Amino acid sequence: MDKQTLLQYCLDKEFAYLDFPFKGEDYAVVKVKNSENGKNRIFAEIFTLKGEDSFTFSTDENAALFLRETYPQTVSRGWHCPPAQAKYKSTVALKDFDDDVLKKFADISYGRALSKL
Repeated sequence: MDKQTLLQYCLDKEFAYLDFPFKGEDYAVVKVKNSENGKNRIFAEIFTLKGEDSFTFSTDENAALFLRETYPQTVSRGWHCPPAQAKYKSTVALKDFDDDVLKKFADISYGRALSKL
């Protein structure tokens, strides 16, 4: 899956929108917004890191640890995440996972973001 396809998959989710809160137009952030209280949460970060199209997503702490221990060469602590969030966020290169797995990561992250609003 390429960056644009993953970005569109995330943007197709209800209440999702695109933002660029960090420096550079190549660091796309997809947020979900609660229309009632105006709060929003990041659920996907899609960018290029060291020449690789990459994706940062959120899971619960146990899942993040499991993924990093099971796939130490392909799943790392969330890049560009503050320490308090790093235990929940993971970063992967898009080339290392098939489309269905990347979509599953996005779905889990979206669900977590929604539950926090």
